[in-house]
Amino acid sequence: MKTKDTATDIPLILIVDDDRATRTLLRVAMEEEGYRVIEAKDGQQCLIEYHRYHPNMILLDAVMPEMDGFTCCEELRKNDNGEQIPILMITALDDQDSIAQAFTAGAVDYITKPIHWAVLAQRVKRLLATNQALQQLESLQDRLQKQEQWTQLFEQITQSFQLSDLSLETILTQTRNIAQADRVIFYSFNGTTRLEVTKKDILSTQELSLPNLGLNKYESPETLLAIADLLACHLPEKAITSLVQLQTRAILRIPLFSQASVWGLLCIHHCHTPYHWQDWEIVQFRILANLLTNIISYS
Repeated sequence: MKTKDTATDIPLILIVDDDRATRTLLRVAMEEEGYRVIEAKDGQQCLIEYHRYHPNMILLDAVMPEMDGFTCCEELRKNDNGEQIPILMITALDDQDSIAQAFTAGAVDYITKPIHWAVLAQRVKRLLATNQALQQLESLQDRLQKQEQWTQLFEQITQSFQLSDLSLETILTQTRNIAQADRVIFYSFNGTTRLEVTKKDILSTQELSLPNLGLNKYESPETLLAIADLLACHLPEKAITSLVQLQTRAILRIPLFSQASVWGLLCIHHCHTPYHWQDWEIVQFRILANLLTNIISYS
């Protein structure tokens, strides 16, 4: 049986037009198609709403005061991930130069006024489907590339019988790079080892005690912990406060086992924005944890 979509699974469309009546008509039309809708009255507000809500698509009026649709479109394409979002330009200008200008600015399609609502609905549906397919392809390509990098790291580790052959810091640095994380922490509960590698300009947690990190042994570390958004989790308030001050937003905690007991943890932090780990990523970290346990045991 197909599960019901959650609200966040429904595409979010940003409607940008300086005319309130047009925005209202567009909102009604899009909501009747089942989409979520937010609005902006000009190009500048469009940029603000884009960064705030990260919509799945933008319906952008070409002719507006202050910042017109062409300029707004160019600014959107300059932003990170802005090149991926489908932008459909709505314009009363149907001359060849205006159409060419729309595509040059970065629009992926256009529709002229007066709007043919059935055509608009089909264009929106097609563009959303095409963009979703492209994102899935990019996700698959990214996964294949990362899995190859993980495999290379695992091979390096298994060929190193002692940490002197491949330092723990090197392993953690490569792990952080592959995972595109901001901070990776490794520590043992006996207090003999605590090592952290961070991306440039990311604050260190070295001065924090384990309780302040919310990662005490008595909190069942043998259970894998994946918190996609630290601001909406069950960690102690003291730990959340400390980690938020260090800009941490997502945590993955992997236990390190030796003879059925937990002797340490491997923690991966993402800062600034939430992060949802996929199952295949967690599998890689589990493999890494096992390899680290083996190589340290023989060191």
